[in-house]
Amino acid sequence: MRSVFVAIAFTTCLSLLTQAQSNIPKKHTTPKIDSLSKQFDAAKSDTEKINVLRNAPHRIDDYYEKPIPTINLYNRALNIAERIEDRKSTISFLIEIAHFQMYALLDEPKAFKLYSQALRSAQEEKDDEACAIICYELAVIYEHQYFQEEAYTYLFKSVEYAKKLRVAFIKPHPWLKVMYLEKKQIKEALKFCREFVNYVDTRTASATFKIVAYGNLYDVLSKIPGKEQEKQLYKQKIIKLLPKIDQNTNFYFSDDIARICLAIEQYDLAIEVANQVCKKPSVNKQVDIRKMLAYEILSNTYERLGQYQKSLESQRQYTQLYAKIYKNMVNLESGRKVIRTEGERNLILKQNEVERERFYRNLNFTVAAFLVLLSGLVLLFYKREQKRKKELTHLNTTKDKLFAILSHDLRSPVGILENNVMLTNWGALSQEEFSQMTNNLGQEISQVRTMLDNLLQWSVSQMGGIKPIKEQIRLLDLLESQIQVLSPAATKKSIQVINSVSDNTTLVADKNHLAIIVRNLLQNAIKFTHSGGSISIKANPQQDKLMVEIRDTGIGMSKERLANLFRLSTTSSKLGTDLEQGTGLGLVLVKELVEANEGSIEVNSEPNQGTLFKLYFRTSPAAALS
Repeated sequence: MRSVFVAIAFTTCLSLLTQAQSNIPKKHTTPKIDSLSKQFDAAKSDTEKINVLRNAPHRIDDYYEKPIPTINLYNRALNIAERIEDRKSTISFLIEIAHFQMYALLDEPKAFKLYSQALRSAQEEKDDEACAIICYELAVIYEHQYFQEEAYTYLFKSVEYAKKLRVAFIKPHPWLKVMYLEKKQIKEALKFCREFVNYVDTRTASATFKIVAYGNLYDVLSKIPGKEQEKQLYKQKIIKLLPKIDQNTNFYFSDDIARICLAIEQYDLAIEVANQVCKKPSVNKQVDIRKMLAYEILSNTYERLGQYQKSLESQRQYTQLYAKIYKNMVNLESGRKVIRTEGERNLILKQNEVERERFYRNLNFTVAAFLVLLSGLVLLFYKREQKRKKELTHLNTTKDKLFAILSHDLRSPVGILENNVMLTNWGALSQEEFSQMTNNLGQEISQVRTMLDNLLQWSVSQMGGIKPIKEQIRLLDLLESQIQVLSPAATKKSIQVINSVSDNTTLVADKNHLAIIVRNLLQNAIKFTHSGGSISIKANPQQDKLMVEIRDTGIGMSKERLANLFRLSTTSSKLGTDLEQGTGLGLVLVKELVEANEGSIEVNSEPNQGTLFKLYFRTSPAAALS
């Protein structure tokens, strides 16, 4: 995978792929280029015709719908400008035609010739603004053709011309900052970014441009120890400027603004700006690139805010756009010619026409093969990283919920135990109170033990450690043993437990797992059944399975609680009818153990109508293997 520098250049250079393959919806209104052509033809003089195009909006999306008529119209205006020796207009039209050749028709050699011609004229006219723009575009072409040193040369030329302007032109600056960081030239990057800040501070520059400059310096300062005070200074400057951003701020810098907001922890604004980018219609691939970067920023922002579902959704959108753009890049790169033409004299190796053609074919084949291979590797690593990210997100969420449950539900019974022990040690209890406390203490210890057993078993399941050892189990014996264990709690509430399971009923499962399942369900039934209620247990064979029913006459559950019954959350624990506490882990563990033993579980319940749990298990080893 190419470096961070190339990632930035990638977004800039991919604009070469933008308009030619855009599926722009056909409009019912007359295309703007047709309207512009009519205005041009209606103009009576050469000067008026030139002014029609000089005053027209440049490079609007509507013009990409018909690139050939647009180029033809500008060529007509160019011929007039050359004939009447209007040098300023000649330069302007050359730049516009080159832009459409480069971004709409993807003809880089022709665009390179036109830009080179425009640069010579602009240098003769001392048109510094045009020179800054042209040098930047030439740098884009060189970078796209992997001539990095030439790209750097023209980027620095663009910066030098920009210094002569009163109105700031900042496109090359962020790119060069990334170049310094890529080469690990931190001091040079710091010096350059400080010059960048001084540049926008001493010229007419919008709030957007200043934020971009301050944000680039903030990024470099973040990488240097001991610069915290200066970093915070520019953070405050950025925060003061953010409200001054025009709602129609330059779309080219929208993702930069969102990324800077993320860096300085202005998360709401980062989301707002990124969402504005994402809502823009996909009229061409350059918009798709900006939207892709915006979705990446949204994913990172939501992740910092702990909104993992939104983060994953934004990451999915980013992945879809990345795959779409990268696929188009591979398809186009395989047939693209390397820029030589005007730049030939700057290359060290020169070949004759036959050798050059052979070189083109070999280079294109190599680049195409490399990109296909690289795309496969990127996709493979990306999928692995996404899987790992998903697992980590799940584990972090589970950890947060678990800690919340432990702090909420386990502290109370442990605190009661501690208080009881302290009162005993102090001798502050009468004989009758001591006897009553001892009875309660036994129940508290039993309750805490159950909680900790559930926690241990559930932790093992989360680490992938549930490995059932299945055997043929006589259900009646297992039920009787669990009923006996829980009889004190049932007796205390005068709850009758009716076991109607026959003596010869068997099923296939892990004996320890089944004991935990039954114990938790019976504990739950006792917990949520009022004094004097009842709990019934039945078993009915169904083909190769056994259905075990555990029904209580308790308080039941609402539809909302029923829908979240097997999900771990900080609200899953609920006090019983006698104020019994729990962690909420019991039913989560029950479902996991049932499914680990190739069984299933169903629940039917209504408020004040009791609850019915249905468990389905295999009845024989042969059935379990089938």
